[in-house]
Formats: sequence, structure tokens, C-alpha cells
Amino acid sequence: MASSMRSLFSDHGRYVESFRRFLSHSTEHQCMQEFMDKKLPGIITRIGDTKSEIKILSIGGGAGEIDLQIISKVQAQYPGVCINNEVVEPSAEQIAKYKELVAKTSNLENVKFAWCNETSSEYQRRMLEKKEVQKWDFIHMIQENENLLISNFTSDHDLPK
Repeated sequence: MASSMRSLFSDHGRYVESFRRFLSHSTEHQCMQEFMDKKLPGIITRIGDTKSEIKILSIGGGAGEIDLQIISKVQAQYPGVCINNEVVEPSAEQIAKYKELVAKTSNLENVKFAWCNETSSEYQRRMLEKKEVQKWDFIHMIQENENLLISNFTSDHDLPK
């Protein structure tokens, strides 16, 4: 029997609407803010000691709001240190929004961005094929977890209002 679920990545408008409805029924953003305020500072203190460069991998970076908060906290802990932020995001529309946000945000002179328009599975497969070992100081999957929850929350049926 064929599944009635369709990928949210194929329809950006549906993804945005699904995400909006998901957030209206969850405490995800409050939990994320609590993590950013209480847990992240302790994690950040362990990632960059004596480094001239900090490498961050963002899986499912979305439109970049959370990523830029993380980068801001890293910059506060390690002022002047170069940050390389690689973003894996399957939605071209989200990447475009992320780039717009970066263009409007000050204090990113020491941050280099690389955007990979692919899923985490595609990214992993590509890295394995290249046989290049990448080492990261910090990896996060914030939007990736939301996508999994949204996918479970939505289907072809009407979404709850």
C-alpha cells in the first residue's frame, strides 16, 4: 500500500505552513532558547581552547536564525577567532533566507559560510565518496530534529489549526 505522506521538501509553501502549525502546538522554541541560554555556553567553553579556527557543521540549518545565535555565542567566547560554518540544508528557499539574514547581520567579518543544498544523507554519502575526513569542533542538528517532528506531525490530510 502506497503511503499518503509526501515530502515537505518538495513543496516549500507546505513546509512553511506545516512548520508554523507545528510550532503553534509545541514548546520547541522555548526548549531551544533554554538550551541556548543554559547549556550551550558550557559546551562552547570546551570547543575552542587554543584554536585559531573553529569549525561548525549545521545539519538542517533552516533560515539561519538559530545558527546565528550559536555563532554569536561562539564569538563572545572566542573573540576574533575565525569561524567556518558549513550548513547542510535541503531547501534552496531556506538557504536563500539564510543568506539574506547573513547579509543583514553585523559582526560576521570573521565567519566564513559554506552552504550545501542537500539532505544530511546526501551530504554524508558525498563526504564518504570523497574519502576526505572532516573534523568539526561543533556539530548541531537543530532544524533536522524539527523536520523529523514536522514530518511525523503532517501528512496529506488536513493539518490541525
